Amino acid sequence: MRILHAYATRLPLPAKKYGGTERVIWSLAQAQMRQGHEVKFLARNAGDLASQTLKYDRDKPVREQITDWPDVVHFHWPYEGELDKPFLCTEHGNAGEARTYPQNTVFLSKKHASNHHASCYVYNGLDWRDYGEPHTGKPDNYFHFLGKARSALKNLDGAVRIAGNVKEKLAVLGGNRFNFGRNPYFDFHLHTRFKGMVGGEEKHRLIRRSKGLIFPVRWHEPFGLAITESLFLGTPVFSTPYGSLPELINNTDVGFLSSSYKELEQAVAQADSFSRQACHEYARDVFNAEVMEQRYYKLYEEVINGHVLNDAQPHATGNVSEILPMTD
Repeated sequence: MRILHAYATRLPLPAKKYGGTERVIWSLAQAQMRQGHEVKFLARNAGDLASQTLKYDRDKPVREQITDWPDVVHFHWPYEGELDKPFLCTEHGNAGEARTYPQNTVFLSKKHASNHHASCYVYNGLDWRDYGEPHTGKPDNYFHFLGKARSALKNLDGAVRIAGNVKEKLAVLGGNRFNFGRNPYFDFHLHTRFKGMVGGEEKHRLIRRSKGLIFPVRWHEPFGLAITESLFLGTPVFSTPYGSLPELINNTDVGFLSSSYKELEQAVAQADSFSRQACHEYARDVFNAEVMEQRYYKLYEEVINGHVLNDAQPHATGNVSEILPMTD
């Protein structure tokens, strides 16, 4: 099958320090090529893939930029125009306001789909060969937070609070102690260590040596690569029961979910009771690129054969990104 992935972000493939969506696209494309499919990209930044990439021009109709080459086009944004080729779209985020989506839109989890009045979803998978081996032995003396430090939805403040109340150190991967830009953030806690926008082996090393991921998000997480990356590298997850989380953390051996700070603190204090080996094996077997590739292949066949992926047009009736409650 000839597959064209279309994405509009400025970040190149493969992703370096930042770019969760780009990491997923890259992992999917690599898995597809291993299955013998031909893969090309329509993108703003060709990165290291100039020979496989068509330059995306935002000022030109998409329909005019796609040649007769692909059998199917996989948009990584909700493309709502006409196209002479079969296509589907993956929605990687949450609606910020009332809106509609193309009927052949794929979401990232069952809850993500439900929040947009849809049924079709595929869990993100990653190419675990890029992550090295997990650490299933005794960890170092810290927990980690992985996400945008300045985002109230990701709730770094909550992670700092939880770690501080159980007298544990917290490594923050994804931001700086002082952020003076949009949504400024300042942290003066002595038990936090800000590592900035780390990527690659440095990021993997910090995760695998951690006691666990403290991730008290206050929104409906569409999926959560921070969760599956942490699990694969051997760390349990302590998070809230919002969005995809109950689907991803559905085994008490690999993590704990609560919207209560007190209950999360109690679980974090017992982090060594969780099985690091079980965390690794679960992520390895369920959230890998091969599983994702097979699921998308079936959906490609559906749209090529003229079928729709959702019974009705997906839509959001309002802001799906609203901040959600936590209790003491």
